Amino acid sequence: MIVDDESELATLFKTFLDNEGHTVFSFTDPTLALEYFKQTPKEYSLIITDLRMPGLSGLQLARKIRELDTNVKIFLMTAFETKELENQTEYQEARIDKLIQKPIRFSDLRLLVNEALNT
Repeated sequence: MIVDDESELATLFKTFLDNEGHTVFSFTDPTLALEYFKQTPKEYSLIITDLRMPGLSGLQLARKIRELDTNVKIFLMTAFETKELENQTEYQEARIDKLIQKPIRFSDLRLLVNEALNT
């Protein structure tokens, strides 16, 4: 699952990962993404979400997903400084598997996704 309020980025990530052989659902609304996750949690092995989104932040989304499934992998993407973020209680409670600095090269994304899904 890709969650990014910028539709161009959500589509770009989805297209790339689809072409890599993954089944990907993309959402620009984190609340809607959460509702879909609640309906079919076993459909998802990896959630890649942006940090800053209207309505529900990526961290809030991750925490809510963790309440439903402790095993799904969650990557958090941000274009902002990450050092302060990693020390926040909310970040630690969300148990983020990987923090991704935007922009990310597709070659790096491929490696991270394959590593997460093969463990």
